[in-house]
Amino acid sequence: MNGRYENTSRSTEHDVRRRGRIRRAIVREFTPPPIPRPAPSEEQLAEGHLAVGMIEDAFEDSPGSDVQGPDTLIISAEAPGGGRLHRTAACPLPVVGGGRRLVGRTIGFRHTTFEPDHVNDILVVRWPREIGKALEPAAQNEGPGTLRARVWGLLAGCGFALLWAGIALTPILLCGIVFGGDMFTDLPAWFRPGAGLAASVAAVPLGLFLVAACTVRKNAALAHRSREAGD
Repeated sequence: MNGRYENTSRSTEHDVRRRGRIRRAIVREFTPPPIPRPAPSEEQLAEGHLAVGMIEDAFEDSPGSDVQGPDTLIISAEAPGGGRLHRTAACPLPVVGGGRRLVGRTIGFRHTTFEPDHVNDILVVRWPREIGKALEPAAQNEGPGTLRARVWGLLAGCGFALLWAGIALTPILLCGIVFGGDMFTDLPAWFRPGAGLAASVAAVPLGLFLVAACTVRKNAALAHRSREAGD
């Protein structure tokens, strides 16, 4: 009887263990992944802690596909009291793979917690200088005052062309008038060398004035755009 009881006990214990393993396997298989912690709002981040970290790595979004998003930057910084903060941020450079150029650069950001792996708890407040240099041409073509700046820049280019036309034609016309010859024989009958020389001489100061005046107006339009953007 005792042997039979022991065999029955061992069999029951084995069945319990087996059912426990099956239950744990089912739980692992069908348990949904944990919901990622939501990112803090910009207002919360703006009042958060300031940290200075380093971009340790960057990887592309969906490499090899036709449509790719911005690179993801892997950022780390020392936490007060020891440990490290790990955060991620989208690279603002529009070029695919451009994030690799920023690896090893310093970056400033704000965060609301000191949890080491709360990766979306970040608001970048200071990008590396490479970001500003790369985005400067695009920034110059956007915002209020850009159209006026383009018009003044176009007029400055016309003044520059007029300036160099006067510089190039003045010695040619002067030589033709002084030394004579057949230089003007193929020109239309209404052309007057003296009037052409006077116009070419006048074109030099006129072109110089246009370049200077239009450049000043262009810079004023850009400065006005910057003030409005800052407000």
